[in-house]
This record gives sequence, structure tokens and C-alpha cells, in this order.
Amino acid sequence: MEENEVLVDMMRDLFGKEKHYYSSKGQISFNCPYCDDGKSKGNLEVNIVDHVYKCWACSETNGTHGVLGKLIDIFGTKRQRKIYDLFKPEEQKTKEKFIPKIQLPKEFTSFKDINPLHIPHKEAIKYIKSRGITDQMIEKYNIGFACDGEYMGRVIVPSYDKEGELNYFVSRAWFKTKNKYKNPEAPKEVIIFNERLIDWDKPIYLCEGVFDGFFVPNPVILLGKVLSEKLFETIYDNAKSDVIICLDADAWKDAQKLYNQLNGGKLRGKVKVLKLPKDSDVAELRGKIDDYYYEMKY
Repeated sequence: MEENEVLVDMMRDLFGKEKHYYSSKGQISFNCPYCDDGKSKGNLEVNIVDHVYKCWACSETNGTHGVLGKLIDIFGTKRQRKIYDLFKPEEQKTKEKFIPKIQLPKEFTSFKDINPLHIPHKEAIKYIKSRGITDQMIEKYNIGFACDGEYMGRVIVPSYDKEGELNYFVSRAWFKTKNKYKNPEAPKEVIIFNERLIDWDKPIYLCEGVFDGFFVPNPVILLGKVLSEKLFETIYDNAKSDVIICLDADAWKDAQKLYNQLNGGKLRGKVKVLKLPKDSDVAELRGKIDDYYYEMKY
């Protein structure tokens, strides 16, 4: 069976009978799984020659456009994704990225070794207590700080991969500065922050930052507002329960984009969103998560 026939059959398996198929151009149109209103308009167009797709009705609001592999990642089975990898254009294949060896700053001090009489130590402990960080959180996340060196005056939160190896860390200043965060020069998009602590069998909570993650059960840290390709694939392959998006109130549009990226394939119906009150952040939830669930409707 030729490549085009395989891809056409795969698209039909995913989206049903096509509305139009121009074989000379490799252009196929289907009813969009996001915005179909039952009127069979065939707004979702897939090009199996250029390996791209776009919904002409909701591409801007729902992010339904991009390379074909992304569409198959969302709606396809693991087997279909493996089959598509055989036909994926070389330039769209994920290149293996070198992950540099990360080490904690040599000045890293655990809060378990704090000297209550030392002024910088007192400043560090005062800061984390002001953020609501408990002794249990310090123990669980191995939170420390630095009083000297490149990371002087910063709280440091390490990240460990599923094997327990250090793969990243985040540092946050406890003094006023334009650059509140200072992180290692390493590609954060190729790591899963603190993967060793994620229980994929339970609901996971997508948070922007490390400090947000302290206050929700089973956090998955984005290190920003965007879902990396590696994190998307890891969530899609491993999440067995609900995926709950809990970004700060000022990032509502970003939360909607994440919902549209994730709510498909085997995750469809499992993705939830928390909509927080204006000017609030995730740390303010503290046991009130059930008050902020928001039902997405498109």
C-alpha cells in the first residue's frame, strides 16, 4: 500500500468519512473534532503531501493548525503514531537533544542545615515562611538556598528525573531585583521537572512554576505557560486520570490553549481547567481547588 493510501486510511479512522478529497493535491477535508456543529462543513483540512493541517473555522481560538504529527499525537493511538513515524518528513522528526550534566551550586545549603543565628540564613527562612512553604515541603522537594556565589540570596529548588538524577533547578531571589529567577543554562524543554515525584495514576495538576506546584497535589511543572513537545508526549503516554490546568488568573488565554492542545485522543474528556479570581495565583488555592473548576465549552 502506498504512503498516501496509508495516511488517507489513517485520517478516515480518526475523523470518519471525508467531505472532500483532492488526490492530486493530497488535500482532504473532514468535520473538525473541536468545532463541528453537526452541519458537516468539513472545516478541518489535512494535506498528506505537505504533512500539515488547519481548521478554517477555529484554528485561532483552538490552536487547530500545525504539522500533521501533532494532530495524530492528539487523536491517534500509539500504534497509529508509530506508523506515522515511518512517513513523517525528516525535518519534522524530533532530534535527540543533548542534556548537559547539571550540578547544584557548590554554595547550595539545605534548610535542614540552617544556622538560626546567621543573618542571611534568617532572611532565607523568613522568605520561605512568607510564601507558606512548610517543613514537609522542604523535606519533600529538598529545598535549599545560597548565601554566596553566583546564586547568592536565592532559594533553590532542585529537579530530579524518574531515576532520581538531578536534571535542573530553579532559583528565586528573596531580595528585590529585576531578575527574580536565575536558572542554569540548560534546555528546560527536554526535561520533566521532578518527574520522580509524579504519580501518573492520579490526577495531575499543570502549574506554571515551581512555587505554584507546592500548593497542589501531584503537580506537573510547565516552567512557563507553554507545553513543550516532550512534556506533551509524556503526559499523553502516561496520564491515567484527569489532567487539571491551574495557571494564574492573568494567564487564562494560555490555559485555554493548553486545554485545546491536550483535550483530544485518549485524554478527551479528562482535561479540566481551574479559573481563578482576578489577581490571584495557584498558591492561594490551599484546599479550595473544588471552588474553581470551570467547564470549557466550544
